Amino acid sequence: MGFRRAAALPLLLAAVVAGCGVQAEDTAREVDPPNGVSHVWATPTPPDPAPGVGAVPARLYLVRDGELVAVTRHVDAQPGVDELVDAQPGVDELVDALLAGPTDVEQREGLTSALLGNDIVVGVQLSGSRATVELTDALDETGRSDQILAFAQIVCTLAAKPGVTAVSFTRAGQPVGVPRADGSLSELPATAADYASLVVGQ
Repeated sequence: MGFRRAAALPLLLAAVVAGCGVQAEDTAREVDPPNGVSHVWATPTPPDPAPGVGAVPARLYLVRDGELVAVTRHVDAQPGVDELVDAQPGVDELVDALLAGPTDVEQREGLTSALLGNDIVVGVQLSGSRATVELTDALDETGRSDQILAFAQIVCTLAAKPGVTAVSFTRAGQPVGVPRADGSLSELPATAADYASLVVGQ
């Protein structure tokens, strides 16, 4: 009796499958889910980063009440750097971020900039531990009295990059004298120490 029940079981299952309209197949095949069924197993596509937000943290110097304030901004890594663990922003990326001015959040915190726009700097080159900033004539034509803060922002921001110890300024390839915190004018490379008295907390 038990043997007949065991033998009848495969026949019963086959009949059930046939009754459901499911045809048996010799090989497995991929089954597409019906319309309206989400592919919950699919890997979601990561959202695009917000505009102006890079992957590498960097220190930039902005202005509040006539003093320099260090802020952390995420900027793009220099071209060719794939490992973000060791990546550093390039000098061009740092200056571009600085010339873009304070973000909305930074403005709400009372931060401003003495740099008036992205037409001030032609470009930046790094040679060894010295960054050289090529200027346009725009900085001389601003008529503002806070040029010391403008140069201080550039120097302190670039000097905060590991490996950069001094910043030179040129126009048409010729050295340009820039004001230090004490008001003196010098064509020698500037350092962060020249503007330390303007930095909050130093």
